[in-house]
Amino acid sequence: MDPWKSDLLAYRRRNLPHLEVAHATYFVTFRSRSGLVLPAAARDQVMWVIEGCDNNNVELQAAVVMPDHVHLIFRILKGNLGEVLRKIKGSSARQVNIVLKRSGSVWMDESFDHVIRHEEELKEKIEYVQNNPVKKRLVNVPQQYRWLFVSRKITG
Repeated sequence: MDPWKSDLLAYRRRNLPHLEVAHATYFVTFRSRSGLVLPAAARDQVMWVIEGCDNNNVELQAAVVMPDHVHLIFRILKGNLGEVLRKIKGSSARQVNIVLKRSGSVWMDESFDHVIRHEEELKEKIEYVQNNPVKKRLVNVPQQYRWLFVSRKITG
C-alpha cells in the first residue's frame, strides 16, 4: 500500500511525522521511559494487553516485548492508529505500574510508526521482530523468547 496515494491519508506531526491510512498494516515501536527496564512479570502484562487487542481493534501479525521497548506489526480493523496505540500503551502502563508497585509514565509519549507498503516489506519487518531478542543476546533462537508473538497466519 502506498499511503501517499490513498484517499484516506491523514498526516500529523509531533516530533516525528505520522501517516494514518484506514486498514493499513503498521510497524510500530515504542520505548519505555529512560531508565525503566521491564522485568519478566511486567513484560507478561504488556504482552497480555497486546494479544488482547488481536481481532478486536487490530489483526496482530507480530509483536515482541523487550526489556525497554516494544515492536508491533498489525493491521487496523477498528479506529485509527492513535486510538489503537493509546489503548495498548495506556492499558499496558496501568498493568506495569501495578506489577512494579509504582505510578507515573511507563512509555515515552511518541511512537515510531511506519505503514508497510508491500508483502516483501512485511516479511522483512516480521523477521526483524523475531530476531530482535537474538540480536540483543537475550536468547539463542527466537522461539526461546517468551514475549514474542508471530501470527499463525504468517508462519503457516
